[in-house]
Formats: sequence, C-alpha cells, structure tokens
Amino acid sequence: MRKIPSAAAVQVEPRPGGLRVAVLLALLAMAGPLYIDIMPSIVAALRTEYGLSAAQAGFVAASNGYGSTLGALLALFIVSRVPWRPLATSLLICLVAADIATTMVRSYEVLVAVRAGHGVVGGLLVGLCYGLIARTADPRQGFGILFMFHFGFGGLGVVASTFLAPYMTHGVVFLVLAVFGLLALLVVPQLPAFRQEARSDKAPDGGGRLPARNLMRIGALFLFQAANLGLGAFLIGIGSDFGHAAGFSGAAVGFGLWAGVPGALAMLMLSRSFGWRPMVPIVLAAGFSKVLVGFGQDPAMFAIAVAAVFLTMAMALPYAFALCAEGDGTGRSAVLAGFASKLGLSTGPAVGGLVYSLGPEALIATAIAAVVAASILFALSLRPQTRRQLA
Repeated sequence: MRKIPSAAAVQVEPRPGGLRVAVLLALLAMAGPLYIDIMPSIVAALRTEYGLSAAQAGFVAASNGYGSTLGALLALFIVSRVPWRPLATSLLICLVAADIATTMVRSYEVLVAVRAGHGVVGGLLVGLCYGLIARTADPRQGFGILFMFHFGFGGLGVVASTFLAPYMTHGVVFLVLAVFGLLALLVVPQLPAFRQEARSDKAPDGGGRLPARNLMRIGALFLFQAANLGLGAFLIGIGSDFGHAAGFSGAAVGFGLWAGVPGALAMLMLSRSFGWRPMVPIVLAAGFSKVLVGFGQDPAMFAIAVAAVFLTMAMALPYAFALCAEGDGTGRSAVLAGFASKLGLSTGPAVGGLVYSLGPEALIATAIAAVVAASILFALSLRPQTRRQLA
C-alpha cells in the first residue's frame, strides 16, 4: 500500500516562480483595480451617457475606491482562511456581474451601491493576489510585472479617454471591465498550487505579530502612495495652471504613464543585480523627480517632467511592495501593504486638494516631503538586513 506524502513533505517543495507565473498572477490581480486605469473614461460615460452631474459622477467613482479600500481591509481576515482558488473564482464572477449590472441601471443611488460593491470585491481580489505574489520564489519579479501592466493599461486608459470618448457609449466601458474579468477567470486554473506557510499560534489571533521593520515598510508605502496620487491627481490641473490645453495635459499624462513600463523593467534588472541596495535611492529619485513638474511652464518640459515622475515611480513601487512582503511567507504583510497602499491612494487626493489651494508649488513640496519621509522609513527598516546582504 502506497504511503500518502505528509504535510511536512509537501511544505519543503520550492515556491512556484518564473515569468509565466508572474504574468498570470499580474493578469489576475489587474481584474480588480482595472477600473482605476480607465477612470477618466468611466467618469466621462457617467456624465454623458448616464446623465449624472460632475459631483455625482465623481462620487460614483469614489465609491468604487472606498469599497476597494474596505475590500483590502477585509482581505486581512479572509484571504488566509479560505482556499485561494475557489475564492478567486467567486470574486471574479461577482466582479463580472457588477460590471454587467452597471450597464443596466441609471439610478444614481443604485450606481453608487453597485460600484461600491464592485470595489469591495476588487479590493479582496487584489489582497488575495498580493498574498499569492508574496508566496512566489521572487516577489520582486511578480510585483514588477504587475506594475508594468498597471502603467501600460493606465496610459492606455487616459489616452483612450482623451481621444476615444465619443465611442465609449452604451455601457461599453463597463463591458470592457466585464470581458477582462472573464479572461481572468481563464487564468485561475492555469496557476500552480500555492502552499500556505504555517502560522504562529502564539498571538491571540493565531497569526503572530508582524516585525517592526515590516510595519515601518508598510507605513512608508502609505506615505509614498499618498504622495504619488496626491500630486498625480492634479497633474492635468497643474498643466492648465501653466497655460497648457487640457487635451495636451491629458495626453502628456497618458503617454507619461507608459514611461512606467520601462521603469518597471529597469527595476527587475536592478533587483537581480543589486538586490535591495538600490531601494532607497530609487524612492528618493521618485520624490525629487517631482521637482521637475514645477518647471513645466514649457510644454516639452512638462511632458518630460510627467514622464520622469512615472518612470521613477514605476521603479520604486514594485520594490516597495516586494520589500513589504519579504520575510513573511504567509503573505499577511503583502495583504496589509495592499490595504495601506489603497488607504494612501484615497488619502493623497483629499489632502492634495487642500494643499493645492495654496498653489502648485506647495503641493509639489508636500509630495516631496512625504516621499523623503517614506525613504527614511524604508532605510531604517533595511538597516538590520544590510549586513546579511539580502538579494
């Protein structure tokens, strides 16, 4: 009679990895926040096709973001307790249903509820995917590929909203999201099994406490994301302040987002050659690149400044997420990092709007200060590791 392999024997198997797994996980993770990348098109459709005012369309869009933040928080308690494959499948079906339902309703109140529900489900899916990426052989590769997709689709979304808005009618923009969700469903069976590493039962909640260095990294990620979108949400407005046409500023931001694709590729190469050592200099570069926006009175300089901001941001973000996940095979740190990131993305524009009322210079300076504070936290969290030369 053949013996059944023990649980201990299964756990010594190497973690899944490789380019194929990283790409599949990135595609799955993109199904949740894809609405962010085509947000301008969504807002335009809500105003022109659904007949909402600017304030109403903005709140419908915001409800998606608030729901996503709640979903990321719920992921902290759900992801580690539910088998990931059935959970991913169920979440994707709910996403597709919410997108299709959006095309069938016109009531403002119902739209807020449906999109908020979509956000909760999408936030859960992102938290799940971040936890899976943390369990791969090289999380830096997984997050690098993910942010390549983010910046690529983000640029496409802004450009499409600028030049293809007249064709995005009859709920097409939400059907695009539904189709992507269906494609993501095809990805789920193609992914390998991801083992759940044993959790400590010493803490009352059964999960153990995260090390202080992980908490510093998660706090730094919150500051970094708040600074990024706090300034990024007003780039088109700053372009208008400098006298640039809205169409030019929108195109500059859209094409500038594509600079993030080579940025994420550069991060993958740097991380393989130098490990974590470039982390803090890259975060600082992402902060000080924002200085260039202040010299954007010239159209060419404005376009270059926007591209530099997104290039350095795309180099820093995968590093930051991978660093948050480093050393925690359970994936809890990565899930918490996802929540901190979404909280930062929600907080940044709110604080940025208040600071922007004092002028573009004040907003740029505040964003730089927040990134410098984030880099200090990242540096402090890395100090105990430099002697071990983690790579």
